[in-house]
Amino acid sequence: MPLHTIAAMSKDRIIGSNGTMPWHIPEEARLFRDITMGNTVIMGRNTWLSLPERFRPLPDRVNIIVSATIGRQEGAIVCTSVDAAIKEAASHSGEAFCIGGAKLFDEMLPLSDVLHISWIKADYQGDTRFPEINFNEWRVVESKEYKEFTYKKYLRSK
Repeated sequence: MPLHTIAAMSKDRIIGSNGTMPWHIPEEARLFRDITMGNTVIMGRNTWLSLPERFRPLPDRVNIIVSATIGRQEGAIVCTSVDAAIKEAASHSGEAFCIGGAKLFDEMLPLSDVLHISWIKADYQGDTRFPEINFNEWRVVESKEYKEFTYKKYLRSK
């Protein structure tokens, strides 16, 4: 099963500020929803807790939380390691998407086959960055311009 990583970030790789996303772009949120709908999303504890309660768990998706410290969560499966989360995701239909946060992106990016990035056009300040990406290892297979961001889908070069 291919593993996907999906993120929205500024050109400086900013993905968060004080535990939340530093922007509110409804069109990008819709794209995230459309791409991940019907699939499995894998997230860290902080990402889970940052979701507004009305969206927790993310609807119409299998929600997996990677955490050694969080207890049982209504509507989600808790796994204590990335390996356990990937094995759990493989037992469900559809694709598996790492949705963050930074620590989980760092662990799962080397394992990912597909990368979905919404490149936010405006500059934002933040305290959390996506890991460095060696773009020599990736090729763009899809690109679409939006008013406030550019979406690019990458496949890992073999």
